[in-house]
Amino acid sequence: MASAHCVYCDATLQPNSMFCVQCGQLIPQSQAPARPPAPPQFGQPRTAAAPPGAAAQAAPGAPRPIEPVPLPRSLPWQQPGADHAPVPQAPAAPAPVEQVELAFSTGQRVVVTGAAIIGRKPADTALAMGARAVEVQDDTRSVSRVHLFLEVADGVVVVSDAGSANGSRLERAGLLTPLEADGTRVRALVGDRIWLGDLSFELRAA
Repeated sequence: MASAHCVYCDATLQPNSMFCVQCGQLIPQSQAPARPPAPPQFGQPRTAAAPPGAAAQAAPGAPRPIEPVPLPRSLPWQQPGADHAPVPQAPAAPAPVEQVELAFSTGQRVVVTGAAIIGRKPADTALAMGARAVEVQDDTRSVSRVHLFLEVADGVVVVSDAGSANGSRLERAGLLTPLEADGTRVRALVGDRIWLGDLSFELRAA
């Protein structure tokens, strides 16, 4: 039986692995050589039938069911032929940027100078690339272990998707533009909002 390979970096996968040991990305279900049974907390909870006419209510303190994470490139706006808005043009002469603050929707605030790698577990990749690791707290796991590259250099900010499972998007003036999964670098401006899965951060002057 031929060895399975990572869909992101083409490294050979270990049997029954959930993550690629080379790039750290989550192995898509359809690419995993063998998938162990899902833990009970990830299954569909069984609920007793509610009496006729009674509204079903969750018990106080009961854990909410965890939504399944979509497979890479499976979201509607990532499909071929989807209506992708182009990145709006930048002002003719935006002010040069030396550092920016990332104001996350979770309340986290991080000031970045130079190169940074953003994700749930970016430390190893950031160390190998000589960049700063920005670890995002994400209980929904919509953010990949290594999700986004960001760099502040020569007075400009550029961002690129790191081959994440749920993709990245740039929001400017109310328009959402998906970032290419091949790592194409896109210039971002102070005031833009960058989406990583279900979470986002705003670029602010620092």
